[in-house]
Amino acid sequence: MSLLAECETVPHPTDAATRLWQGRRVTVVGLGRSGVAAARLLCRLGSHVRVTDARDTTDLRALRDALTAQGVDEVEVGGHTKRLIHEADVVVVSPGVPETSGPVAWALERRIPVLSEIELAFHCCPSPIIAVTGTNGKSTAVTLIAELIKASGRQAIACGNLGIPFSSVVSDLTPDAVAVVEVSSFQLLWCHQFRPKIAVLLNIGTNHLDRHQDPLAYLTAKARLFQRQTPEDWAVLNGHDVRAVSLAGQCQAQVVWFGDNRSNSERFRLAPETQRSLTEGHQAVLQVSRILGLPDPLAWQIIRSFRGLEHRLESVKTIRGVHFVNDSKSTTPESLVYALRQTKGEVVVIVGGRDKGLDFTRLIEPLHESRVAGIVLIGELRPRLRRLLNGSSIVRESATLEDAIDAAAGLAHPGATVLFSPACASFDMFRDFEDRGRAFKAIVHARTQTV
Repeated sequence: MSLLAECETVPHPTDAATRLWQGRRVTVVGLGRSGVAAARLLCRLGSHVRVTDARDTTDLRALRDALTAQGVDEVEVGGHTKRLIHEADVVVVSPGVPETSGPVAWALERRIPVLSEIELAFHCCPSPIIAVTGTNGKSTAVTLIAELIKASGRQAIACGNLGIPFSSVVSDLTPDAVAVVEVSSFQLLWCHQFRPKIAVLLNIGTNHLDRHQDPLAYLTAKARLFQRQTPEDWAVLNGHDVRAVSLAGQCQAQVVWFGDNRSNSERFRLAPETQRSLTEGHQAVLQVSRILGLPDPLAWQIIRSFRGLEHRLESVKTIRGVHFVNDSKSTTPESLVYALRQTKGEVVVIVGGRDKGLDFTRLIEPLHESRVAGIVLIGELRPRLRRLLNGSSIVRESATLEDAIDAAAGLAHPGATVLFSPACASFDMFRDFEDRGRAFKAIVHARTQTV
């Protein structure tokens, strides 16, 4: 029986997971957060673990030594060798590893199962799972759902793509707890049995076209969230998103809508005032609350008291009447458009980063609104954005984030907002969006010491 077939039949208590993974030869590809968490979990389960990463840095070498001390058999940095793949029973890939990479290709050639870290953690999870995906708003929805469950008196852990790997917390979960997991399209590509009790799809924009072949491939990856659900499960879908609506016919689970009531039963109907008062993401949280049998007033209380996430429309400082906002989590044009809608009055935007092959034409109209007092371009995408904005007199370019903040401050009048909403990946200049956001905040706070 293959590993995937065995996973299909194994219940989820931890002792069953240990029986499944004990003695397995597993190679983990990628030494990011999820890869490290997967390696450590596999060691605890008794697997023979090897890890490989194409990068070679001082930090990775230190991590290699730490993992070896914790029981990992071998850690390879600075490149991948076929031996570590060919000798594996299973390969676990980090979300940053492309499907076209050598290790993935070598595994598929040998018909060695390839799993995501999310899938690995699922096989070890004793708790019911609520999974959230979408182009924008995932982290906020996951955080709110977890806070809502905790407010009802039950344990919940928010984890997954928001920065806390599912594998790093699965050992802390019990059957009485709930795992609320943010799931990306990259993670879903290598999920085979992943089955959330409640699956939420917030929206489908255009993202990661540097990795997905086209928008249809991106949509297909998102749809994998629902493929293992049964009529005992729930799918929460955006009734205003045409592409999300198109997936409803594929769902075996009970469908609940937000944004538009569509086929909602009376229990799940959203009143017109609710639809006006709550964003679509907050409506999704409310519908999850109703599925869980929690009272609406509790959900409203949690939503209204939520102060937001770090790096998502995060207020940083006001200097000489100019308000600085950190929206580093913005990695798509849709995110920037949303941030502009949420920002009132005059605004100067700092935008740019690594090109993921996205369509930025939808930014032309919002960035040419009269209230946009300036645009500062940074990162690899500067030439493409410059052409798109057609030489507007309010566009400036900066080689560093520090210079960009100075340029934006110079364009902003008292009462305006400097909105750092890059709409791009961070990897041309920073480790990740968190590193980028913290750099922005540090520079802004340093400016307060000099005025």
